Amino acid sequence: MVLLITACGEELMRYDVSIDTPIVESYLQEGANELTVQLYSMEAYLKDEYMLSKPISGLQLNINGKALTETTEGKYSLNLGNDTIRGHQQYDLSFEYLGKTVSASTSIPESITNLNIEPSYITRTSSSYYYWNEADTTEIKLTWDDYDRSYYQIYIESPASSDMPSPDGGMMFRRRMMQPFQGNSYVTRTMEFRAAGNYSIYVYRVNKEYADLYERISSTDLANPSSAIENAFGIFTAMSVAKIGFRVIETDE
Repeated sequence: MVLLITACGEELMRYDVSIDTPIVESYLQEGANELTVQLYSMEAYLKDEYMLSKPISGLQLNINGKALTETTEGKYSLNLGNDTIRGHQQYDLSFEYLGKTVSASTSIPESITNLNIEPSYITRTSSSYYYWNEADTTEIKLTWDDYDRSYYQIYIESPASSDMPSPDGGMMFRRRMMQPFQGNSYVTRTMEFRAAGNYSIYVYRVNKEYADLYERISSTDLANPSSAIENAFGIFTAMSVAKIGFRVIETDE
């Protein structure tokens, strides 16, 4: 039997793993007033058959002692009302599944401050889309405050309606997400902004367990999965986000 799983975290799992081990998916966002947790069964590939992942329903989940409500099959939610998820708060998840206690904890990152982009726009002619100037090495630089060497992830949403080839032979991406990294800046170049119009750039401050998830996904070592969740695989993490605009102006000249 070969198990295909999504795993994250640092330590190797210290408990028995079977096809009954659940998968948890939850991303808490600073500033939001609602949180959700999704539960799935594991996919198993056997010699002559396979078992697809399915939502796990009918459980009683608790976060910080408050019960979540199952809103759709396998999706559990908690509305905080007038309260919000705030930086430095700790959230503890727990529930019982097949005689085992599944538990996980995460701390909410502080909000991102002093996010800036320089320049805030670029101008180029319509002909430059057909004959890309590779000599144009103009840098677009994002900066923000980083007081504790956090991990960050950049998400860029372009005005393109979909991913499509650009006239110069490259690609115009509607959305792009970068690998998590540490630092207080991110530098890209004009050639990454092939579509004219308004861009939205999001900077996420993410926890280490989230960065570990990306590292684990890119690894080929599936024989030694790890998890930050006790008696389960998946991710229970938190993040904060800040947004800034960028514009590509097209001229006829």
